[in-house]
Amino acid sequence: MTINHKDRGPTHYKVYKKNEAIVDGIDFVHWKDANEGDWALTDDDYVAIIIKKKEYYTKKDNQKSCYYRAPFGYIMYNSKYPNTKFCAGGRVTNTTMSGKSWLEVRCGSEDYKDLALWAALTEDRDIAIDKVYGSVSASKRRKLRRHMRTEVFKSMKRDEAQKLLADNLMDADYFVNLMKDGIDMAKDKKDVNAIRGFVNDGMEIHGMKDKETVTTTDRIEAVQTKTLIDNINEEENKLIATRKIEKPVSDEEE
Repeated sequence: MTINHKDRGPTHYKVYKKNEAIVDGIDFVHWKDANEGDWALTDDDYVAIIIKKKEYYTKKDNQKSCYYRAPFGYIMYNSKYPNTKFCAGGRVTNTTMSGKSWLEVRCGSEDYKDLALWAALTEDRDIAIDKVYGSVSASKRRKLRRHMRTEVFKSMKRDEAQKLLADNLMDADYFVNLMKDGIDMAKDKKDVNAIRGFVNDGMEIHGMKDKETVTTTDRIEAVQTKTLIDNINEEENKLIATRKIEKPVSDEEE
């Protein structure tokens, strides 16, 4: 891995798996026992050098915390929490403590949660921004609008929308049952466009259109819903075909 340090520029670091480090004869210790410059073993069996270690003490009770910086990321460790894990795998960035992207971490803040709630209540991004932040500069508004278009934020928005629907007894089961009613309406009234549009909106809010976002416990509902959609599409095609067959032929066409 390469890190561009402010004081010495780009520096290259190697990160090993535990067995690779043993084969190469690298002496390492557990990261909690490592000092700056030592090779350290992570909790998921990676070995990397500790670039920086620094101790901090709280003013209130003089409690010590240690900052460890490795090529893949960093952590703050306090002995009050002995089960703290420092892992290298699964990280997408080395610039946040959790290894999650900066935007994903930012979306965990209270103001972004409020922004997701207002975004779920209105489709107008500017209104949502005004409700949470009030008057903001043009540059900040552009940044917020850009963040609101990301998949991370859209996922938060869906979560908030699901909560709002569930609070009004409109959960995923509600839309599945509504879809069933839609099939009956399609058969009786031969008009499915309105009910399909509404149901599709509800399903999109619940994330039921995207198989990857459906949890295991909801997978049966998602499969059932897909079957119901196919049934409606099939029914509509039958109705269209029937109308085409029964269309009267003009004298000129004869």
